Amino acid sequence: MTNWSSLVDLERKTVSPRVFTDPEVYRAEQEQVFGHCWLYVAHETQLAQPGDFVTNWMGEEPVIVSRDLVGHVRVFVNSCRHRGMRVCRVDEGNTRTFQCPYHGWTYDVQGRLVGVPQYQESYYGELRKEEWGLLEVPRVESYRGMIFASFDAGIESLDAYLGEMKWYLDVLLNRTAGGWRVLPGTHKWELRGNWKLGAEQFGGDNYHAAAAHERRGRLGLIPPGKTSGDQPWVRDFEVRTDKGHGWINLAIPDPPEIAEMVQAYQAAVQAQARQRLRAAQSELVGCVYVGTIFPNFSLISFAGFLSFRLWQPRGPGPMEVWSWALIEPEAPPAVAELARKMQILTFSPSGIFEQDDGDMWGECVETMGGFYRRRFPLNYQMGAGHGRQDPEKPGLIHPPPTEIGVFGFYERWRALMNESREGRR
Repeated sequence: MTNWSSLVDLERKTVSPRVFTDPEVYRAEQEQVFGHCWLYVAHETQLAQPGDFVTNWMGEEPVIVSRDLVGHVRVFVNSCRHRGMRVCRVDEGNTRTFQCPYHGWTYDVQGRLVGVPQYQESYYGELRKEEWGLLEVPRVESYRGMIFASFDAGIESLDAYLGEMKWYLDVLLNRTAGGWRVLPGTHKWELRGNWKLGAEQFGGDNYHAAAAHERRGRLGLIPPGKTSGDQPWVRDFEVRTDKGHGWINLAIPDPPEIAEMVQAYQAAVQAQARQRLRAAQSELVGCVYVGTIFPNFSLISFAGFLSFRLWQPRGPGPMEVWSWALIEPEAPPAVAELARKMQILTFSPSGIFEQDDGDMWGECVETMGGFYRRRFPLNYQMGAGHGRQDPEKPGLIHPPPTEIGVFGFYERWRALMNESREGRR
């Protein structure tokens, strides 16, 4: 049996290439990590009415997220109990039943088996339908409109799981009374690269921006030669939380054309935020935010838009990225259109930043796959031992660039990989 502790060295702050390339590691983390964490599955605004549903994945498990007829959100494994066929093959919709296209078994939005073709003739009425409903994910909870589910019935509450990360999420998600809504449609694309490389970057890697995105500075999307602001520790910092989540906060000004378009709206948002948030939180409104909720849910707010995304694991080498755009309901039409446009241009399947990142992740995994390279670890020591506690900001913080949040991700990964089923919390 693999000694998972040997893959992440807590003292030297190193991570083995096997974490990203080894099929054994990948198979184990599907249960050890994805089986025992809270995983993002949908936003409440996607399930506005009874019968509304979306389909998603929890690790390698396809799921249906639906609002039943009495208003409860439920999550089911999207697999028929008869032969395992996917019972829902569309991304979203509204329904009262899900019918398997293979043999016709039919389930209601409570997950109950309600229809079996030839029930009397072929089963002689002996099939106990109440025992063959869809497999339901045991835990479903939400925070600020974000719906999470967990296969672990004994997992801590979502509130406890988010822990210190809630403070930073609230800066963005609780700044106005209306909250946020998801715009129609989902961007989906395939990339070479292990899912963890995307999650770690969004959770604490600002170091790559100067090199990987250098040409974007020439376009005015980031200040040339500058990938962080001028207020270290105050508005320019990264956060390592105690649950493996990471946050990047950057006081980088928007390009002039964008700043002019959103100026009036941002002033109104700031006024609301001062009434709703703590003073230390409201001072951060209007910054660039990038974060990861462990293990594979990230967000980015940049150049006038907010985007949620999932790094969907598809093996050690490939992954899928699923991305949603969000807007505040009270945003003027021009601001909403700007948000939609800027996400498409920057962080989307055709986005100029996204192309840089995806290229890097694919080559990272490709070049680490050889027997010799796998013997030598990767270095994650930047900033180690130099983070600070701030009485007004939760977690351990450090100005960018640093890797304290990134390595915190792998500390959490290591702990989950090592935990026995009996000793989980």
